[in-house]
Amino acid sequence: MSTKLNRRDFVSKSIWGATASMTLPGFLQQTLFNLDARAQSLPSQGGEGPIILLMEMAGGNDTLNTLIPYTNSIYRGARPTIRLGTEHNILKITDKDGPSVTGNNEPLALHPNLSNFKQMWDDGELGIINGVGYPNPNLSHFKSFDYWHSAEPNSIPKDGWVGRYLDNQCDGCGATTGIFINRRPTLAFQSSSVSSPTVTFQNPQFFNWRDRQGLGREKSLEGLYRNLIGLDHGADDGISGDDDTLAYVQRSAHSAMISTESVQQAMDRGGELLNPSWPNNGLANSLKTIAQLIKGQSETSVYYARQGGYDTHNNQILTGDPLTGRHSDLMQTLNGALGAFVDEMKAQGNWERMVILTFSEFGRKVIENGSLGTDHGAAETLFVMGGRVAGNQYYGLYPDLAADARVSRNSMDFNVDFRTVYRSILEKWMGVPASAMPAIFPSPPVDFTPLDIINPL
Repeated sequence: MSTKLNRRDFVSKSIWGATASMTLPGFLQQTLFNLDARAQSLPSQGGEGPIILLMEMAGGNDTLNTLIPYTNSIYRGARPTIRLGTEHNILKITDKDGPSVTGNNEPLALHPNLSNFKQMWDDGELGIINGVGYPNPNLSHFKSFDYWHSAEPNSIPKDGWVGRYLDNQCDGCGATTGIFINRRPTLAFQSSSVSSPTVTFQNPQFFNWRDRQGLGREKSLEGLYRNLIGLDHGADDGISGDDDTLAYVQRSAHSAMISTESVQQAMDRGGELLNPSWPNNGLANSLKTIAQLIKGQSETSVYYARQGGYDTHNNQILTGDPLTGRHSDLMQTLNGALGAFVDEMKAQGNWERMVILTFSEFGRKVIENGSLGTDHGAAETLFVMGGRVAGNQYYGLYPDLAADARVSRNSMDFNVDFRTVYRSILEKWMGVPASAMPAIFPSPPVDFTPLDIINPL
Protein backbone atom coordinates (compact mmCIF):
# COMPACT_ATOMS: atom_id res chain seq x y z
CA MET A 1 0.00 0.00 0.00
CA SER A 2 1.40 3.39 -0.98
CA THR A 3 2.07 5.69 1.94
CA LYS A 4 1.50 8.63 -0.40
CA LEU A 5 -2.23 7.92 -0.43
CA ASN A 6 -3.83 10.72 1.59
CA ARG A 7 -5.64 9.88 4.78
CA ARG A 8 -9.20 10.49 3.62
CA ASP A 9 -8.68 8.49 0.43
CA PHE A 10 -7.15 5.66 2.40
CA VAL A 11 -10.12 5.34 4.71
CA SER A 12 -12.75 5.73 1.99
CA LYS A 13 -11.08 3.32 -0.50
CA SER A 14 -9.86 0.66 1.87
CA ILE A 15 -11.70 -2.14 3.62
CA TRP A 16 -11.95 0.13 6.68
CA GLY A 17 -14.08 2.62 4.80
CA ALA A 18 -16.05 -0.01 2.92
CA THR A 19 -17.13 -1.81 6.08
CA ALA A 20 -17.50 1.15 8.44
CA SER A 21 -21.30 1.20 8.33
CA MET A 22 -21.45 -2.49 9.21
CA THR A 23 -18.70 -3.12 11.70
CA LEU A 24 -17.01 -0.01 13.10
CA PRO A 25 -18.56 1.63 16.16
CA GLY A 26 -20.35 4.95 15.76
CA PHE A 27 -17.80 6.89 17.80
CA LEU A 28 -14.98 5.89 15.40
CA GLN A 29 -16.98 6.83 12.31
CA GLN A 30 -17.72 10.27 13.76
CA THR A 31 -14.27 11.06 15.05
CA LEU A 32 -11.80 9.36 12.70
CA PHE A 33 -11.00 12.57 10.83
CA ASN A 34 -11.02 15.06 13.67
CA LEU A 35 -9.66 13.18 16.66
CA ASP A 36 -6.14 13.75 17.84
CA ALA A 37 -3.89 11.86 15.44
CA ARG A 38 -1.23 11.72 18.08
CA ALA A 39 -3.50 9.74 20.45
CA GLN A 40 -2.68 12.15 23.22
CA SER A 41 -2.97 10.55 26.63
CA LEU A 42 -1.55 13.14 29.03
CA PRO A 43 -4.15 14.51 31.45
CA SER A 44 -5.57 17.98 30.91
CA GLN A 45 -6.86 20.25 33.63
CA GLY A 46 -10.44 20.12 32.38
CA GLY A 47 -11.47 18.20 35.50
CA GLU A 48 -10.39 21.06 37.74
CA GLY A 49 -9.89 24.12 35.57
CA PRO A 50 -12.18 26.64 33.84
CA ILE A 51 -14.96 25.42 31.56
CA ILE A 52 -16.68 27.00 28.56
CA LEU A 53 -20.18 25.98 27.45
CA LEU A 54 -21.06 27.26 23.98
CA MET A 55 -24.85 27.34 23.60
CA GLU A 56 -25.87 27.55 19.94
CA MET A 57 -29.36 28.85 19.12
CA ALA A 58 -29.55 27.57 15.56
CA GLY A 59 -31.71 29.23 12.94
CA GLY A 60 -31.28 32.90 13.75
CA ASN A 61 -32.76 34.08 17.04
CA ASP A 62 -35.04 37.13 17.04
CA THR A 63 -33.06 39.43 19.30
CA LEU A 64 -35.70 42.16 19.30
CA ASN A 65 -38.25 39.86 20.91
CA THR A 66 -35.66 38.36 23.26
CA LEU A 67 -34.23 41.58 24.70
CA ILE A 68 -37.09 43.98 24.05
CA PRO A 69 -36.83 47.77 23.56
CA TYR A 70 -40.41 48.01 24.77
CA THR A 71 -40.67 51.82 24.79
CA ASN A 72 -39.03 52.29 21.38
CA SER A 73 -41.54 53.75 18.91
CA ILE A 74 -39.65 52.37 15.90
CA TYR A 75 -39.80 48.84 17.33
CA ARG A 76 -43.50 49.18 18.06
CA GLY A 77 -44.25 50.57 14.60
CA ALA A 78 -42.14 48.00 12.73
CA ARG A 79 -43.86 45.12 14.51
CA PRO A 80 -47.53 45.95 14.96
CA THR A 81 -48.51 42.27 15.25
CA ILE A 82 -45.63 40.42 16.93
CA ARG A 83 -44.19 43.10 19.24
CA LEU A 84 -44.00 42.55 22.98
CA GLY A 85 -44.91 45.32 25.42
CA THR A 86 -45.81 46.00 29.02
CA GLU A 87 -49.18 44.32 28.53
CA HIS A 88 -47.38 40.98 27.98
CA ASN A 89 -45.72 40.63 31.41
CA ILE A 90 -42.27 41.30 29.99
CA LEU A 91 -39.41 41.15 32.49
CA LYS A 92 -38.25 44.74 32.74
CA ILE A 93 -34.63 45.41 33.57
CA THR A 94 -35.34 48.29 35.91
CA ASP A 95 -31.95 48.81 37.54
CA LYS A 96 -30.32 50.18 34.40
CA ASP A 97 -31.09 50.98 30.77
CA GLY A 98 -28.97 49.76 27.89
CA PRO A 99 -26.43 52.14 26.28
CA SER A 100 -27.45 52.75 22.69
CA VAL A 101 -25.78 53.76 19.42
CA THR A 102 -28.19 56.71 19.38
CA GLY A 103 -26.58 58.17 22.52
CA ASN A 104 -29.77 57.70 24.52
CA ASN A 105 -30.08 54.79 26.92
CA GLU A 106 -32.67 52.20 25.87
CA PRO A 107 -35.15 50.77 28.42
CA LEU A 108 -34.98 47.00 27.93
CA ALA A 109 -36.86 43.91 29.05
CA LEU A 110 -36.35 40.18 28.71
CA HIS A 111 -38.90 37.90 27.09
CA PRO A 112 -41.41 36.86 29.77
CA ASN A 113 -40.31 33.22 29.48
CA LEU A 114 -36.70 34.06 30.44
CA SER A 115 -37.26 34.22 34.18
CA ASN A 116 -34.05 32.34 35.00
CA PHE A 117 -32.06 34.77 32.85
CA LYS A 118 -33.64 37.66 34.73
CA GLN A 119 -32.73 36.08 38.07
CA MET A 120 -29.12 35.63 36.96
CA TRP A 121 -29.04 39.28 35.85
CA ASP A 122 -30.35 40.39 39.23
CA ASP A 123 -27.77 38.16 40.97
CA GLY A 124 -24.91 39.63 38.93
CA GLU A 125 -24.26 36.36 37.09
CA LEU A 126 -25.39 37.36 33.57
CA GLY A 127 -24.01 39.94 31.19
CA ILE A 128 -25.71 41.16 28.01
CA ILE A 129 -23.67 41.88 24.87
CA ASN A 130 -25.64 43.99 22.42
CA GLY A 131 -25.01 44.73 18.75
CA VAL A 132 -22.91 41.64 17.98
CA GLY A 133 -22.08 40.73 14.39
CA TYR A 134 -19.42 41.17 11.73
CA PRO A 135 -18.75 43.34 8.64
CA ASN A 136 -20.67 42.68 5.43
CA PRO A 137 -23.12 40.24 7.06
CA ASN A 138 -24.18 37.17 5.14
CA LEU A 139 -27.82 36.20 5.67
CA SER A 140 -27.41 32.58 4.57
CA HIS A 141 -27.66 30.08 7.42
CA PHE A 142 -24.81 28.00 6.03
CA LYS A 143 -22.40 30.82 5.23
CA SER A 144 -23.04 32.71 8.44
CA PHE A 145 -22.62 29.59 10.57
CA ASP A 146 -19.35 28.87 8.77
CA TYR A 147 -18.21 32.37 9.70
CA TRP A 148 -19.25 32.06 13.35
CA HIS A 149 -17.75 28.59 13.66
CA SER A 150 -14.47 29.51 11.99
CA ALA A 151 -14.21 33.11 13.26
CA GLU A 152 -13.18 34.03 9.72
CA PRO A 153 -16.11 35.97 8.20
CA ASN A 154 -16.25 36.67 4.47
CA SER A 155 -13.76 33.91 3.72
CA ILE A 156 -13.70 30.23 2.78
CA PRO A 157 -13.08 28.65 6.19
CA LYS A 158 -11.15 25.43 6.53
CA ASP A 159 -10.97 25.03 10.29
CA GLY A 160 -12.70 26.23 13.45
CA TRP A 161 -11.78 28.71 16.14
CA VAL A 162 -12.01 26.16 18.95
CA GLY A 163 -9.91 23.74 16.91
CA ARG A 164 -7.22 26.38 16.45
CA TYR A 165 -7.38 27.25 20.14
CA LEU A 166 -6.84 23.61 21.11
CA ASP A 167 -4.10 23.16 18.51
CA ASN A 168 -2.19 26.13 19.85
CA GLN A 169 -2.88 25.88 23.56
CA CYS A 170 -3.58 22.25 24.34
CA ASP A 171 -0.54 20.18 23.42
CA GLY A 172 -0.72 17.06 25.54
CA CYS A 173 -4.40 17.41 26.43
CA GLY A 174 -6.60 14.37 26.70
CA ALA A 175 -8.73 13.09 23.83
CA THR A 176 -11.98 14.64 25.12
CA THR A 177 -10.88 18.21 25.80
CA GLY A 178 -13.74 19.40 23.58
CA ILE A 179 -17.17 17.70 23.45
CA PHE A 180 -20.07 18.57 21.13
CA ILE A 181 -23.42 17.01 22.05
CA ASN A 182 -24.86 16.37 18.60
CA ARG A 183 -25.08 13.77 15.84
CA ARG A 184 -22.59 15.51 13.57
CA PRO A 185 -19.30 17.32 14.27
CA THR A 186 -19.14 21.10 14.20
CA LEU A 187 -16.76 23.17 12.11
CA ALA A 188 -15.90 25.09 15.29
CA PHE A 189 -13.92 22.05 16.49
CA GLN A 190 -12.29 21.33 13.13
CA SER A 191 -8.49 21.32 13.14
CA SER A 192 -6.42 22.04 10.05
CA SER A 193 -3.67 19.83 11.48
CA VAL A 194 -6.09 17.02 12.41
CA SER A 195 -4.93 17.28 15.99
CA SER A 196 -7.73 18.84 18.04
CA PRO A 197 -8.65 16.53 20.95
CA THR A 198 -12.43 16.72 20.41
CA VAL A 199 -15.31 14.28 20.08
CA THR A 200 -18.95 14.42 19.02
CA PHE A 201 -21.83 12.29 20.24
CA GLN A 202 -25.50 12.76 21.02
CA ASN A 203 -26.18 9.96 23.49
CA PRO A 204 -23.39 8.73 25.79
CA GLN A 205 -24.99 5.27 25.85
CA PHE A 206 -24.10 4.91 22.17
CA PHE A 207 -20.61 6.35 22.54
CA ASN A 208 -19.04 2.93 22.86
CA TRP A 209 -18.70 -0.31 20.96
CA ARG A 210 -22.03 -1.59 19.65
CA ASP A 211 -22.85 -4.88 17.96
CA ARG A 212 -25.36 -3.65 15.40
CA GLN A 213 -26.70 -7.16 14.87
CA GLY A 214 -27.76 -7.35 18.51
CA LEU A 215 -26.09 -10.69 19.19
CA GLY A 216 -24.48 -9.65 22.44
CA ARG A 217 -20.94 -9.77 21.06
CA GLU A 218 -19.85 -6.30 22.15
CA LYS A 219 -17.12 -7.43 24.54
CA SER A 220 -15.57 -9.98 22.19
CA LEU A 221 -15.71 -7.56 19.27
CA GLU A 222 -14.16 -4.80 21.34
CA GLY A 223 -11.35 -7.11 22.43
CA LEU A 224 -10.74 -8.21 18.87
CA TYR A 225 -10.68 -4.62 17.69
CA ARG A 226 -8.30 -3.48 20.42
CA ASN A 227 -5.94 -6.29 19.47
CA LEU A 228 -6.27 -5.43 15.78
CA ILE A 229 -5.22 -1.83 16.25
CA GLY A 230 -2.48 -2.74 18.73
CA LEU A 231 -3.92 -0.82 21.66
CA ASP A 232 -3.19 -3.54 24.22
CA HIS A 233 0.41 -4.30 23.26
CA GLY A 234 2.44 -4.92 26.38
CA ALA A 235 5.89 -4.19 24.98
CA ASP A 236 5.24 -1.13 22.79
CA ASP A 237 2.58 1.43 21.90
CA GLY A 238 1.14 -0.65 19.09
CA ILE A 239 1.87 1.96 16.43
CA SER A 240 3.51 0.81 13.21
CA GLY A 241 6.99 2.17 12.67
CA ASP A 242 7.16 0.99 9.05
CA ASP A 243 3.97 2.25 7.40
CA ASP A 244 2.91 5.88 7.87
CA THR A 245 -0.62 5.28 6.63
CA LEU A 246 -1.16 2.33 8.94
CA ALA A 247 0.35 4.33 11.80
CA TYR A 248 -2.13 7.15 11.14
CA VAL A 249 -5.09 4.77 11.25
CA GLN A 250 -3.80 3.15 14.41
CA ARG A 251 -3.27 6.49 16.15
CA SER A 252 -6.75 7.66 15.13
CA ALA A 253 -8.28 4.42 16.33
CA HIS A 254 -6.34 4.60 19.59
CA SER A 255 -7.61 8.12 20.19
CA ALA A 256 -11.17 7.04 19.50
CA MET A 257 -10.90 4.21 22.01
CA ILE A 258 -9.28 6.49 24.58
CA SER A 259 -12.01 9.11 24.15
CA THR A 260 -14.89 6.65 24.53
CA GLU A 261 -13.31 5.16 27.66
CA SER A 262 -12.80 8.65 29.08
CA VAL A 263 -16.44 9.60 28.47
CA GLN A 264 -17.82 6.38 29.93
CA GLN A 265 -15.60 6.63 33.01
CA ALA A 266 -16.63 10.23 33.64
CA MET A 267 -20.32 9.33 33.25
CA ASP A 268 -19.88 6.45 35.71
CA ARG A 269 -18.08 8.69 38.21
CA GLY A 270 -20.75 11.37 37.82
CA GLY A 271 -23.57 9.05 38.84
CA GLU A 272 -26.85 10.67 39.80
CA LEU A 273 -27.19 14.43 39.36
CA LEU A 274 -27.85 16.59 42.41
CA ASN A 275 -30.67 18.65 40.91
CA PRO A 276 -33.71 16.36 40.59
CA SER A 277 -35.79 18.85 38.58
CA TRP A 278 -34.98 18.83 34.87
CA PRO A 279 -37.32 19.51 31.94
CA ASN A 280 -37.90 16.64 29.53
CA ASN A 281 -36.66 17.85 26.14
CA GLY A 282 -33.68 17.45 23.84
CA LEU A 283 -31.76 20.50 25.04
CA ALA A 284 -32.22 19.59 28.70
CA ASN A 285 -31.02 16.06 27.96
CA SER A 286 -27.88 17.43 26.30
CA LEU A 287 -27.17 19.68 29.27
CA LYS A 288 -27.80 16.80 31.68
CA THR A 289 -25.12 14.80 29.89
CA ILE A 290 -22.71 17.73 30.15
CA ALA A 291 -23.58 18.18 33.83
CA GLN A 292 -22.89 14.51 34.52
CA LEU A 293 -19.53 14.68 32.71
CA ILE A 294 -18.56 17.73 34.75
CA LYS A 295 -19.64 16.03 37.98
CA GLY A 296 -17.55 13.02 36.93
CA GLN A 297 -14.50 15.28 36.48
CA SER A 298 -14.22 14.84 32.73
CA GLU A 299 -11.03 16.33 31.32
CA THR A 300 -13.20 18.45 29.01
CA SER A 301 -12.74 22.23 29.05
CA VAL A 302 -14.98 23.20 26.09
CA TYR A 303 -18.53 21.86 25.80
CA TYR A 304 -20.88 22.68 22.95
CA ALA A 305 -24.67 22.23 22.98
CA ARG A 306 -27.25 23.10 20.33
CA GLN A 307 -30.92 24.09 20.28
CA GLY A 308 -32.51 24.30 16.83
CA GLY A 309 -35.75 25.84 15.57
CA TYR A 310 -35.02 29.58 15.59
CA ASP A 311 -35.70 30.15 11.88
CA THR A 312 -39.06 31.81 12.59
CA HIS A 313 -40.18 33.03 9.17
CA ASN A 314 -43.75 32.04 10.06
CA ASN A 315 -45.76 31.28 13.17
CA GLN A 316 -43.25 33.03 15.38
CA ILE A 317 -46.39 33.92 17.27
CA LEU A 318 -49.91 32.58 17.02
CA THR A 319 -52.64 34.90 15.79
CA GLY A 320 -53.31 37.71 18.22
CA ASP A 321 -51.08 36.48 21.04
CA PRO A 322 -47.31 37.22 21.04
CA LEU A 323 -46.88 34.98 24.08
CA THR A 324 -47.74 31.89 22.04
CA GLY A 325 -46.04 30.33 19.04
CA ARG A 326 -42.61 29.01 18.12
CA HIS A 327 -40.41 31.72 19.58
CA SER A 328 -42.18 31.73 22.93
CA ASP A 329 -41.83 27.94 23.11
CA LEU A 330 -38.11 28.18 22.29
CA MET A 331 -37.57 30.77 25.00
CA GLN A 332 -39.34 28.56 27.53
CA THR A 333 -37.24 25.53 26.56
CA LEU A 334 -33.99 27.50 26.69
CA ASN A 335 -34.85 29.09 30.03
CA GLY A 336 -35.87 25.82 31.66
CA ALA A 337 -32.94 23.77 30.41
CA LEU A 338 -30.27 26.36 31.21
CA GLY A 339 -31.91 27.13 34.55
CA ALA A 340 -31.75 23.46 35.57
CA PHE A 341 -28.14 23.26 34.39
CA VAL A 342 -27.14 26.33 36.40
CA ASP A 343 -28.84 24.93 39.49
CA GLU A 344 -26.90 21.68 39.02
CA MET A 345 -23.60 23.53 38.62
CA LYS A 346 -24.26 25.43 41.83
CA ALA A 347 -25.18 22.24 43.68
CA GLN A 348 -21.96 20.59 42.45
CA GLY A 349 -19.87 23.59 43.46
CA ASN A 350 -18.80 24.05 39.83
CA TRP A 351 -20.60 27.31 39.01
CA GLU A 352 -17.44 29.33 39.66
CA ARG A 353 -15.67 27.26 36.98
CA MET A 354 -18.29 27.86 34.30
CA VAL A 355 -18.80 30.46 31.57
CA ILE A 356 -21.80 29.97 29.26
CA LEU A 357 -22.11 31.89 25.99
CA THR A 358 -25.31 31.86 23.93
CA PHE A 359 -25.15 32.78 20.24
CA SER A 360 -26.98 32.38 16.94
CA GLU A 361 -25.75 32.65 13.36
CA PHE A 362 -27.57 35.98 12.97
CA GLY A 363 -30.49 37.99 14.30
CA ARG A 364 -33.76 38.86 12.53
CA LYS A 365 -34.89 41.94 10.67
CA VAL A 366 -36.32 44.94 12.47
CA ILE A 367 -39.58 44.64 10.57
CA GLU A 368 -42.03 41.76 10.80
CA ASN A 369 -43.12 39.93 7.67
CA GLY A 370 -46.62 38.99 6.56
CA SER A 371 -46.53 35.49 8.01
CA LEU A 372 -46.53 36.27 11.73
CA GLY A 373 -42.75 36.01 11.70
CA THR A 374 -39.44 37.67 10.89
CA ASP A 375 -36.79 37.13 8.22
CA HIS A 376 -33.01 36.74 8.39
CA GLY A 377 -31.19 39.74 9.83
CA ALA A 378 -27.73 40.73 10.99
CA ALA A 379 -26.71 41.96 14.47
CA GLU A 380 -27.91 40.16 17.58
CA THR A 381 -27.67 40.05 21.37
CA LEU A 382 -25.51 37.47 23.16
CA PHE A 383 -25.79 36.37 26.78
CA VAL A 384 -22.77 35.42 28.89
CA MET A 385 -23.29 33.86 32.31
CA GLY A 386 -21.30 32.20 35.04
CA GLY A 387 -20.21 32.38 38.67
CA ARG A 388 -17.34 34.74 37.90
CA VAL A 389 -18.94 36.63 35.00
CA ALA A 390 -19.04 40.40 35.49
CA GLY A 391 -22.81 40.33 35.29
CA ASN A 392 -25.54 42.91 35.70
CA GLN A 393 -23.69 44.79 32.97
CA TYR A 394 -24.25 45.70 29.33
CA TYR A 395 -21.45 45.28 26.81
CA GLY A 396 -21.65 46.87 23.39
CA LEU A 397 -24.38 49.27 22.33
CA TYR A 398 -28.01 48.64 21.52
CA PRO A 399 -28.36 49.19 17.75
CA ASP A 400 -30.16 52.14 16.20
CA LEU A 401 -33.45 50.81 14.81
CA ALA A 402 -34.06 53.80 12.47
CA ALA A 403 -34.51 52.96 8.80
CA ASP A 404 -31.45 54.96 7.70
CA ALA A 405 -29.25 53.10 10.22
CA ARG A 406 -30.18 49.62 9.02
CA VAL A 407 -28.07 47.29 6.87
CA SER A 408 -28.76 44.23 4.74
CA ARG A 409 -32.39 44.92 3.97
CA ASN A 410 -33.79 46.23 7.28
CA SER A 411 -31.32 44.54 9.64
CA MET A 412 -29.70 46.01 12.72
CA ASP A 413 -26.04 47.00 12.30
CA PHE A 414 -23.33 45.61 14.57
CA ASN A 415 -20.90 47.46 16.83
CA VAL A 416 -19.21 44.48 18.57
CA ASP A 417 -17.38 41.99 16.38
CA PHE A 418 -18.17 38.46 17.52
CA ARG A 419 -14.47 37.58 17.34
CA THR A 420 -13.93 40.11 20.11
CA VAL A 421 -16.38 38.12 22.27
CA TYR A 422 -14.51 34.89 21.55
CA ARG A 423 -11.17 36.47 22.32
CA SER A 424 -12.51 37.96 25.54
CA ILE A 425 -13.52 34.52 26.79
CA LEU A 426 -10.23 32.88 25.79
CA GLU A 427 -8.06 35.65 27.18
CA LYS A 428 -10.00 36.68 30.28
CA TRP A 429 -11.36 33.26 31.23
CA MET A 430 -9.08 30.57 29.79
CA GLY A 431 -5.89 32.57 30.32
CA VAL A 432 -4.71 32.48 26.70
CA PRO A 433 -1.92 35.02 26.18
CA ALA A 434 -2.46 37.86 23.73
CA SER A 435 0.57 36.64 21.78
CA ALA A 436 -1.35 33.48 20.79
CA MET A 437 -4.34 35.34 19.35
CA PRO A 438 -2.99 35.79 15.78
CA ALA A 439 -2.75 32.01 15.41
CA ILE A 440 -6.25 31.44 16.80
CA PHE A 441 -7.84 34.41 14.97
CA PRO A 442 -5.93 34.82 11.71
CA SER A 443 -8.50 37.36 10.47
CA PRO A 444 -8.82 39.84 13.35
CA PRO A 445 -11.44 42.59 13.45
CA VAL A 446 -10.44 46.24 13.35
CA ASP A 447 -11.03 46.64 17.09
CA PHE A 448 -9.86 43.55 18.95
CA THR A 449 -9.90 44.99 22.48
CA PRO A 450 -11.17 42.29 24.88
CA LEU A 451 -14.31 42.93 26.90
CA ASP A 452 -13.94 42.88 30.68
CA ILE A 453 -16.56 40.17 31.14
CA ILE A 454 -14.82 38.27 33.96
CA ASN A 455 -14.51 39.45 37.54
CA PRO A 456 -10.93 39.18 38.83
CA LEU A 457 -10.24 36.83 41.69
